[in-house]
Amino acid sequence: MKPSLVSRLEDIPGVASVVVDLEGFGRGIDVRLTPDADEVAVMEQLHALLAAYGVRHERLSPLPVERSNGPAEIGVAVRITPITRGARVEVETPTVRSFRVVAATPLSIAQGLADAWCQVIGRIPIEIVDVGVEGDVLIVTASDGEQQTEAAASISQGWARGLTRAIAGALGVLPPRRSSRKAG
Repeated sequence: MKPSLVSRLEDIPGVASVVVDLEGFGRGIDVRLTPDADEVAVMEQLHALLAAYGVRHERLSPLPVERSNGPAEIGVAVRITPITRGARVEVETPTVRSFRVVAATPLSIAQGLADAWCQVIGRIPIEIVDVGVEGDVLIVTASDGEQQTEAAASISQGWARGLTRAIAGALGVLPPRRSSRKAG
C-alpha cells in the first residue's frame, strides 16, 4: 500500500488513526474515528479516496432501504436506517450495541447486518456470499469457511424484515428454510 494513501486517509477530518494490513488474517484497512467525528461524512470521504486509488469500486446502484425493528423471536433489536448514499445497520441486545455504516447495496447491507449481529452475540463473523430474490423470497447465502448456508425469508412485509429474518437463518437463530452444504 502506498504510504501516500495512508497519510491522505489520516488527513480526513474525523480520522484518528489508520492501520493497513493487507497480508495477515484480518487483512484490511482499520480506521479509528475521533469521538466527535461525523461518521457518515468520514465514510463518504474514505470511500471516495479509496475509489480514486483503485482500492474500492465506485458505488453500485443503491438498494432501497427501510427502518425495521426485526421480529421479537430473534433476541436482538435490528434497525436499518437509510443515510446519504448508504445505510446505517444497528443490532443491539439489552447490554451490547453494534453498528455499521455500509453502501446501499444488498450484499453490503447483509454483510453489515451479519457483522454487527455476530459482534453483539459474541460469535465469529460469517461471510455473506450472495443475496438474491426469487419471487417474493429473499435468499442469503453465508459461509463460515467450511460450510455454506442458504437462508430464505419472505419480503412481503418489507425488505428490512425479510433481510433480518434471512440473516437470522444464516446465523442459526431461526431455521434457515434451506439446506447447508460444504463450502468450496
